[in-house]
Amino acid sequence: MASITYPQSAEAPATPGTLKLVQRERAMIGAHIITALIALLFGIFMGPFQTFHRSPTFVQYFPTIPVFTFYYQAVTVHGVMNALFFTTFFIVGFCYFVTERSLQRPIKSVPMGWAAFASMALGLVLMLFTILTSPQQSAVLYTFYPPMIAPALFYIGLVLLALGSWLASANIFLTYRDWKREHRNERVPLAVFAILVNFIVWCVATVGVALEIVFMLLPASLGILKVTDPQLARTLFWFFGHPLVYFWLLPAYVSWYTMLPRQAGGKLFSEPLARVAFVMFLLFAVPVGVHHQFSDPGISASSKGVQTLLTLVVSIPSFMTAFNVGAALENAARNRGAKTLFDWPFKQKWNDPVVAAQLAGMLLFVAGGFSGLINASAQLNATIHNTSWVPAHFHQTLGGAVMLTYIGILYWLLPAIRGRALFSKRAALAQVFTWLIGMTLFGLAMGEAGLQGVPRRALTSQAPYLTPAGAFWMDVTAISGVILLISSILLFVNVIGTLFFSRQPMPEGEVPIETVSGDRSSPLWLERWGIWLGVIGVLLLIAYGPVVAEVLDFQEGWNIMRFIPTSNAPMP
Repeated sequence: MASITYPQSAEAPATPGTLKLVQRERAMIGAHIITALIALLFGIFMGPFQTFHRSPTFVQYFPTIPVFTFYYQAVTVHGVMNALFFTTFFIVGFCYFVTERSLQRPIKSVPMGWAAFASMALGLVLMLFTILTSPQQSAVLYTFYPPMIAPALFYIGLVLLALGSWLASANIFLTYRDWKREHRNERVPLAVFAILVNFIVWCVATVGVALEIVFMLLPASLGILKVTDPQLARTLFWFFGHPLVYFWLLPAYVSWYTMLPRQAGGKLFSEPLARVAFVMFLLFAVPVGVHHQFSDPGISASSKGVQTLLTLVVSIPSFMTAFNVGAALENAARNRGAKTLFDWPFKQKWNDPVVAAQLAGMLLFVAGGFSGLINASAQLNATIHNTSWVPAHFHQTLGGAVMLTYIGILYWLLPAIRGRALFSKRAALAQVFTWLIGMTLFGLAMGEAGLQGVPRRALTSQAPYLTPAGAFWMDVTAISGVILLISSILLFVNVIGTLFFSRQPMPEGEVPIETVSGDRSSPLWLERWGIWLGVIGVLLLIAYGPVVAEVLDFQEGWNIMRFIPTSNAPMP
């Protein structure tokens, strides 16, 4: 394996071809990963305590829940810190590393990279300050659309996060441009191809939430706007909100496609098929957000029908991934001695936390993916809309496939940043399997509770309408919360132990990504990004043109007064 070169710097890796990071990589990538973990520290523990707070039996015996007393503050911290700040910092840091090692060149501009980090870090500080010092006023939840309005610093923090991520995206795009000028007839490595798709999706999707924040939420928070239009704001938010899921998911797919086969001891079945799957994500990830608004008035049945079709289409590349990566894992198992038709799942490296975390995430993703197909149907969605079914699906995908894959990445990337071995492989395995068990139980219990009519994002432990069956399943979620709390503690024991207490040198090992051009059987026209951006534009016109025309009503729409979350009266 070739070593990474630095044409703009004399610095070179101490050990070519290994995971050991040079100082510049360690500083840049380490800053992003450790800041992501700081955000996660605030967000992850709010999850188990919410399950306690929603359980009638738990609250009966423990009326005072530790850590927080205001339920909706915990919901907001949990969603914003985990889903926005942790993921964005982690994705940017991870993608910097993959881009540099795959293309064998540093990112285009180190100062731009640090400027992007500074913007996102300042956004994180402002967000934490606002939520922790104004818990009730800031409790507008992860979805943060009006008429509930948070303090201005809440939205400024979001703007800074988006601005930093755009700078990071530009840095990666420019790095790819320079590489392509030197390799005109070569295919970009698959990992970078996927990263480019991911950041294009991100940059297109964030236009919606940027318009919502800059022209609706921030002016309302500052008192410039006295009335607002929740339906238009919801449409702009979900233009961003569902593609955000793929922004989280595609880096996990980068690991599954380009790293896991090698880590498991096999090889990818088909790289061209993988590229087609990523192109499908590029085209169909953004025009599907309206399926979150199937119960909204004012959106026609025909628009909802189009959204159902588009949402079902975007599931196809995930099925393609299941086939492609599944074949790679079967190949790995055959190399490890699997002989019969059904024994290959048991011949995987279940004793390796890096591999086990990703396999466990895939298992959860199967359940989360099928429950998502229910959400995607305008007819079936009416049964489970705004019930606990929704966070069950959400946590099995984000909390399952995404989070466990990120943990698997962390278990090799953190030692590379620190230059020391993982603190405890045994604790890492215990963490992975307790997370798998806890999140499986959580998904089952919340899904069943949703079918019993239990609402999401509600303090159900104090709800007089809760049925006995609903109360039972909410009590089961508290059990899952205990298991997930143990797993979260184990995660941070390993993180802190690796950073500060590990004394063993990092084991030698190859970088788990390709550092050569992509498969020559992959068509070069797949990298004609202008074509795909044009197709995205057409699909957005089809999917969102009628919807925006239906919800954009200046006469009847802009007549809802701003609202303070802790008050029964509108803001003056």
